[in-house]
Amino acid sequence: MPSNKNNFTPPPPVDEQRRIRMKDHSIVPSAPYLLLSNAFDVTCDHLPLIRSTPLCPSTEDGGWRSIFPFPSLVEFPNGKLSHSFSSSFADYANKDVSYSDYIQWEKVNARNLGTVHQATGISATLHDYYNYAFNTNSTELGVLTNPMALCVLTMLVLIIRMLKQRFLPKFSTLGRKLGRATHGPNWETENEERVIKFGEYVYRLCYHSTVSIYGLWYFHNKSWWNKSMGGTKNLWDSHPNHPVEPGMAWYYLVQCAYNVDALLSLLELSFKIEWVNPLAYSSALNFLEKEHVVDESQRKKQVLKMMVTAREQNVLLWTPLFQVKWSSTVRGDFREMMAHHIVTNCLIFLSSYYRFTRIGSMIFLVHDLSDVPIDMSKLANFVKWKTTTIICFVTMVLMWIITRLVIFPFVICRSVLEDSYEYLVVNGTMDPALHEAYFAFFHFLLGSLVLLHVTWFIILLRIGWTLVSKGETHDYSEHKSGEKQKSS
Repeated sequence: MPSNKNNFTPPPPVDEQRRIRMKDHSIVPSAPYLLLSNAFDVTCDHLPLIRSTPLCPSTEDGGWRSIFPFPSLVEFPNGKLSHSFSSSFADYANKDVSYSDYIQWEKVNARNLGTVHQATGISATLHDYYNYAFNTNSTELGVLTNPMALCVLTMLVLIIRMLKQRFLPKFSTLGRKLGRATHGPNWETENEERVIKFGEYVYRLCYHSTVSIYGLWYFHNKSWWNKSMGGTKNLWDSHPNHPVEPGMAWYYLVQCAYNVDALLSLLELSFKIEWVNPLAYSSALNFLEKEHVVDESQRKKQVLKMMVTAREQNVLLWTPLFQVKWSSTVRGDFREMMAHHIVTNCLIFLSSYYRFTRIGSMIFLVHDLSDVPIDMSKLANFVKWKTTTIICFVTMVLMWIITRLVIFPFVICRSVLEDSYEYLVVNGTMDPALHEAYFAFFHFLLGSLVLLHVTWFIILLRIGWTLVSKGETHDYSEHKSGEKQKSS
C-alpha cells in the first residue's frame, strides 16, 4: 500500500482533527494551504471520475495524501497540507425553516390549541405564505443561496428592471424640464447624455433614501449598533444561530436585488453592441484572393488586421458579425465601479451563506447613508446648479469621511479582524481551520472596498481642488478628464 511504502500515517477523521485544532490553535496552517488541501479533498470526495482513479486512494489509506511526493507536507498535524475540514456550514447552523416545516408547526400548534389548521383554499394558502415570509424568523428566505430565496431574488430583480423601464424616462423628462428652465431651450439638445444620467440618479436617490430611512428605523435599537448593549460583539455572539427576522431577510433580498441590477445596469450604460455587415468581411476575403494571397488563414489574418486598423478608437471587441463599443454614457470610474459591484455582490452572497447578515446590514447602511448626498450632488451637477452642487458636495465629503473612512474600516472591519476570532473560535465552536480559510476571502473583499473608498476619496479631493482653484464643477467620476464647461 502507498501508506506503507512512504511510512505514511493517515490523518485522523475530520471530527477528531477539529477537536485537536480546538485544543491547539497554533497547529492550523495558513489560508492558502488550507484552501489547497480542501480543494484536493473535495475533488477526491465529490468528483466520481477522479475518485475512481489511482490519484485518490481510499480514505482509510490516507486518500491523496498517501501518494503525495512530499510526505512532510501531509503528516498530521504539522504538515501544511495535512488538515481536512468541512466547508459546509450545516455543522454549525440550525436548519433554516422551510415552508413545509412551517406548515407542520402550524398543524401541531392548531392541534395543541384544539383547533383545525385550514390549509385548503387560495386565501388560506396565501395567508400561510404571508405568515411564513413576513412573520417567521430564520426561514429559507434569510439565506440567499437557498433555492426559494434565489427564486424570490430573481423576481425582485425583474420587478426592479420593470420599474426602471417605466420610471427612468419620466425622471429623464424631469431633467429636461429643469435644464430648459435653467439654461434655455437649446440646453436639452446639447446635453442628452446628462439627461439620461439624470434619470438614472433620480432612481438611485429614491432607492438610497428609502432604504436609508428603513435602515435607520429598523436598526436603531439593535444591540450591534448600541455600544452600551455590547456593540459589535453582538455581531458574533451566538453566531450562527441568532435569529434572522423577516425584516432582515427582506432587507437583504431587496439590497441584493438592487446590487445585481446595478451590475447589469453598469454594463448596459458602459457598452454598446452593434451588428457588423458580414458581406464586408467576405468581400475583403475575395479582394485579397484576387491580390494573390492564396493561403486562407493568411487572408483571414490580413482582413482582420485591415478591419481592426480601420475601426473606431472606442471599439473594444470586433468580430465579423458584431462589435462591442464603449457607450457615450460610460462612467469615468468604470473600472472602480465594476470592481465595487463585483466585490459587493460577492460579499452579499458569502455573508448570507455564512449567516453574517448582521455585519452585512451594517455595511449596507453606512454605504446607503453616504450614497444619498452623492446622488444629490450628481443631480445638481448634471443640470449645472452650481450653488446646490457645492452644498451637496461638501455634505457628501463629510458623510464619506464619517461613514466610509471612519465607521467602515475602524468599526466594522476592525470587528471582523479582531472580534470574529475571539467569539467564533476562542469562545465559540467554529473550527479554527474553517475560520482561517474562509475569513481570508472576507478580509480580501473588505480590504478591496476600503481601497476603493480611498481611491474615490482622492477623486473627490480632485473635484474639490478644481472647484476651489478654477471655480468649475467637474465630476471626474463621470469623466476622467473633466467636463466641457458649457455656457448657460
